[in-house]
Amino acid sequence: MTSTSIEAEYGEINDNNRWHGVFQSIKDKCELEAKQKQFTLDESKSVSNRKYNRYRDVNPYDHSRIVLHRGDTDYINANLVKMERANRKYILTQGPLQQTVSHFWLMVWEQDSKAILMLNKLLENKQVKCHLYWPEKIGEEHRMNLTDVGLTVEYLQMEDFGNFSIRTLRLTDTESTKSREILQFHYTTWPDFGIPSSPVAFLQFLKKVRKSGALDDDVGPPVVHCSAGIGRSGTFCLVDCCLVLIEREGENKVSVQDVLLELRRFRMGLIQTVDQLLFSYQAIIEGIKRLNNPLSQDFDDYYEKVTNAQSEEDENVDQAPPPLPPPRVDSLHGGQPAKPLPSIPTGDAEGNPVAVNGNDEPRGEENGVGSVDRPLPPLPRDNSLEKVDESQSDHDSLEDEEEDDLAEDEAEEEGSEEMNEAEKNGLDNSNDSIKSDENIDNSQEEAQLRRRKRQERQDAMAEKVREIKRKQKMSEESSPKKRRSLMITIAAGVILGVICVYAYVKFT
Repeated sequence: MTSTSIEAEYGEINDNNRWHGVFQSIKDKCELEAKQKQFTLDESKSVSNRKYNRYRDVNPYDHSRIVLHRGDTDYINANLVKMERANRKYILTQGPLQQTVSHFWLMVWEQDSKAILMLNKLLENKQVKCHLYWPEKIGEEHRMNLTDVGLTVEYLQMEDFGNFSIRTLRLTDTESTKSREILQFHYTTWPDFGIPSSPVAFLQFLKKVRKSGALDDDVGPPVVHCSAGIGRSGTFCLVDCCLVLIEREGENKVSVQDVLLELRRFRMGLIQTVDQLLFSYQAIIEGIKRLNNPLSQDFDDYYEKVTNAQSEEDENVDQAPPPLPPPRVDSLHGGQPAKPLPSIPTGDAEGNPVAVNGNDEPRGEENGVGSVDRPLPPLPRDNSLEKVDESQSDHDSLEDEEEDDLAEDEAEEEGSEEMNEAEKNGLDNSNDSIKSDENIDNSQEEAQLRRRKRQERQDAMAEKVREIKRKQKMSEESSPKKRRSLMITIAAGVILGVICVYAYVKFT
């Protein structure tokens, strides 16, 4: 198969290690255009609307923001993103906050959206990324009542596909009693600020979304969100638009970077990291081979290997977001990729995907932009890196010694357990018996030595305490004596002075 123009561009950037330069160039062009065309953010920065923003530096442009038509506010952190050439429209928004859940569903209702594309989990890296905005359980008795906007949400069913799930929800307008079924496509294996482990799983997700009719022009634009609504959401829109344009106009007439620049005119910061830009190229190249290949089989048998997914219990976290969350667009200043990037999976002539992370494949380069054939490195599990509580740091030498003593006591207990175990099991021959006795003697000697050292430290510390107390006592006892002697001296001086004056007056 001959290389496409996009694949050739990918190879050229990859070979010359220019990903960071390309990403920075896109960012600079977007910032310059925003200044020239005066893309304002006034509504998002007004005092009354700041509380509705999840991140203080991810705000919707005024010219493309979604306007609500009922309720207590017309503001929501969301933009209508359009690509006229591809006949595509999307609503990109942040993950709802607790106080914006009703605004979110009102937007879905007013914009006549058929589907919600959720590309994040509720809890990621022990941080709340999105409030639970649908009922936890299936059934009418568990429906969500949004009285401030006159809507109810009922959870009907859920279908699991391994890498993602599809929920069916019923959205009802209590004023008109009309209702619509809303599909929620929930991608559960896409890490924050990261990329999926393989383009194949992402393309499987995209294909399901397309088959549902959620992207058709006879329904409202789908609501696409992650946590901030710019990184993972922007990646989805870029890949989908490019594949549509390639199918319509041909591969040689589509520029991935130009499409991204066009999308960024409607919402700031789409594609947050170098990794996400590189992955977009990979998914587009793989999509050209698979989605438009009549001989290719469906992706239903492919499941992405999840190495760091958190438990489903994380999904049920009901916690309000922090009042001043951290910035989201620091990554746009161009840092090194957070982890090695995946290669494009290849398949046979019938389109069957090759397994990712195969044990028999050699490891790729570690700089994150190596050859396309590099296999995926395994990701660390969540419990492999535990957070350190700095408040537990102890600078008190006494507490440090107590910790040492505790460790020594544990070592002694372990030695005693080993001795008891040896006595219970017995020894089969004299050599083993001699060795065991020596080990026991050694452990006893070491335990005694540790006890002596600990006792010496305790005695030295006790002596220091006694010395301090003795000095304090001496100081306290000497103070009254000094005061008495001083008073006596003063009194004697006064009496002597009086006598001298008296004698002088009498004899003169």
